[in-house]
Parts: sequence; C-alpha cells; structure tokens
Amino acid sequence: MLGADIVGFDFDALLPEQVAAVRAAWIRHGVVRFRGTQITDEQHMRFTALLGEFVKHPRQLKGEEGAHDRYEEILIIGNGKRDGKVVGTMANNEAQWHTDTYIYDRPPAAALLRAMQLPSSGGDTYWADMYAVYQALPVAVRKVIEGRLIQLDIVYDGSNRVRVGQQEPDSDDIRLWAGIRHPIVRTHGESGRNCVYIGSEKRSNWIVGLPLDESNAILAEIMDHVRNPAHQWMQVWQPHDMVMWDNRCTMHRRNGWSAEETRIMHRTTTRGERPHYVC
Repeated sequence: MLGADIVGFDFDALLPEQVAAVRAAWIRHGVVRFRGTQITDEQHMRFTALLGEFVKHPRQLKGEEGAHDRYEEILIIGNGKRDGKVVGTMANNEAQWHTDTYIYDRPPAAALLRAMQLPSSGGDTYWADMYAVYQALPVAVRKVIEGRLIQLDIVYDGSNRVRVGQQEPDSDDIRLWAGIRHPIVRTHGESGRNCVYIGSEKRSNWIVGLPLDESNAILAEIMDHVRNPAHQWMQVWQPHDMVMWDNRCTMHRRNGWSAEETRIMHRTTTRGERPHYVC
C-alpha cells in the first residue's frame, strides 16, 4: 500500500536498526513521511548518506538556481528570494506527473523532501503507485509492453525549456528526437516487483517499435491509471514535514500556489540502479 508515517525515528542517533526499519518501510510503501521533524540540514544530509550515494539534479550540475550555500548536495526548491535574487528552483507553478531525472542512465532511487517554508494554501504533492498501475493494466496491454523500451524526450525539461546541450528538434516526428531509452516495465532492484516506468506524461515519449498511434493510446491508458485517486497518496504539507519516496516505482506531481506567497523545500537524492526488466 502506498504511503506510511514513520513515528519515533531518532535523527540524532541514527540507530542502524531504525535506519533499516525505515528503509524496509520505504521499499514496501514507496512513500514514507516524517511529521514535523525539526531537523537541521546537517541531519538531513547524514540520514540521506546512510541510504545511498548522493546524486545531483541537472540544475545543480549546471550551477543554476537552487544551490544551497553550504551543502552542494541539497537542492532548494521553491520561489524564495534573498536580496532580490531567487534562491529556489522550479518556481511556484504546477508540476505535472513525472519521475525525477529520468534523463540519467541511472535515475535516482530515494528522494527526501523537507518543508522549510509553506504558503497558506497550495503546493500539495501527489504520488502514484506504479506497481498498482502495472497491475491495473489489462493483461493484453501488459503483454505488448513487457520487454519493450520507452524513448523518453530529453530535449525539453519539465518547464518546456530546451535543456542545456540540446537543440530544438528539426522534425515533428518525436521518434527522431534526442531521447534516452529505459524499459517501460521495470523490475525494481530491491523488491523484485514489476512496475510501469514512463518518466513523465509528455506527449513526446514513444514506446519503441510501436506505431505512434498505438504507443500514444497505451501511454494515455497508463496515465488514466496514474490519475486514478485509488492509486495515489496525497501530502498536504505541514511545517518541517519530510517525505521520502522511491523514484523507481512512483510518479509524483504538485499543485501550484500564489506567487505572492513563498514555499521553500530542501531536497536530497540518492543514485539508483540502471533500469532493467526481468521476465
């Protein structure tokens, strides 16, 4: 079942048995929440380091907005300002369904997001259980996609901006665009379970080897299941909440909020394995 609360975890001691129990809950539930943590950035970093190797977001690698002034592994997400300059990234707009950094050969495993400052309303986050989405697909559809690759558009980022190092496509045929290919049915490296892995809800993704109309129809069907509230877990943020999710078997999105208000989040991320499929 997607989503669980962790109660009584000691971020000072970081006892091995407690860390192991949190990791087991994270693998089982996909998303776990620590309410009102009141932890420091240093504690956030120490805990993340016990879960795996740090990996940076592309915007951190490019030295863009979102850089933390002390810890380079922390990405600041939001619309905060300091001395008239933006200190967060991704602004206040709505974010569509996606998995983080699918443009990497080894996309992230764990993401840990902590609430530093919140608006009076908006900014809620939703996760979708991609194990459940896989199970909800008709057997005939599963047979079509199992063992296939999906080509994910790497030209445009989530804000529809051309990524650094990429160029505007000179063709309308998305199959010719720059992309990265991952198995569309992915076998989780720790649970051993299969889930659907589609990177984002972009219309510029393609199930390799299928006619575009068939690929688009299947991806639309998958997204119908992603949008089904029965497959979702919602987080209405409270001060100092921290949510940790498994980027390998979930997708997530967020609501926007008023540009007149500030939302600031601190995020760390760990490296995952190369996506693979086991029949």
